[in-house]
Amino acid sequence: HSNSPRWGRRLFLGFLGSVACLYGVIVTYHLSVPRNAAGATPGWMEKCRELCLSYGLIPTGNIAMDAKAYLAVAKPQDLTSPLAEILADGEFVRAETEAHPFIGKVPPDFTLPNSKGEMVSLHDLTAQGPVVLVFYYGYNCSHCVAQLFGLQKDLHYLSELGAQVVALSADTPEKTAESFDRYGGFDFPVLSDADNKTAQIYEVFTPAHGDEEEDLKHGTFIIDKSGKVVFVNRGYQPFIDNKSILFWLSGQPGWTRPDAVVDSTENKPVAAK
Repeated sequence: HSNSPRWGRRLFLGFLGSVACLYGVIVTYHLSVPRNAAGATPGWMEKCRELCLSYGLIPTGNIAMDAKAYLAVAKPQDLTSPLAEILADGEFVRAETEAHPFIGKVPPDFTLPNSKGEMVSLHDLTAQGPVVLVFYYGYNCSHCVAQLFGLQKDLHYLSELGAQVVALSADTPEKTAESFDRYGGFDFPVLSDADNKTAQIYEVFTPAHGDEEEDLKHGTFIIDKSGKVVFVNRGYQPFIDNKSILFWLSGQPGWTRPDAVVDSTENKPVAAK
């Protein structure tokens, strides 16, 4: 009988320990994916949470590490072959563009500050060659900057094609600079689009109206050497199919199913109904 109280205490302490561990995971998760981050709304931020959980990913608090973990499970494939060999893949299915008012047109110019406060314009970039324009969520969640890490890894392929990358979010230059110091920067300009004004022009951001809360999507726009938009992808999941980007930049069509249409929410071709 003397062992009963001791056993009971151990059981109770074990229960408390389990609760503490669970609480720690929940706190870490919510700190890593803040609901009230700059520009964030519960709607699209909740989709971020659901997306990460669908891959079994729990934020660690290190955004760079979490972004790379996301790429490891979500990226179609790692590119390791020479560019010519990649583009010679005749069986590759290139992602289709979605419909957008800017397709086939020169997109609106913008001039925005980078992480150092220096002003960068889209016009100056497109004057030098093709551009991959990315709208990302900022440093607000595990996968929000995953596309940027993926593009950084494959940047040498884009450079071979004479293309540059530019990324925009509502993060301030100061927040971006602070994030670079903590997680590492990128070899392409990352600009501050205050209040998502440029994102709204590019139809990636929709402000709140009436009972409808504001909405924000990831966006990827490929601008060819003539300065016109040839590809658009928008959705709650970042576009990380860099092989398709290379095919679009090179003008290589790849093989495309004739019945393919774009599901912009899931970011993948689906059979036409």
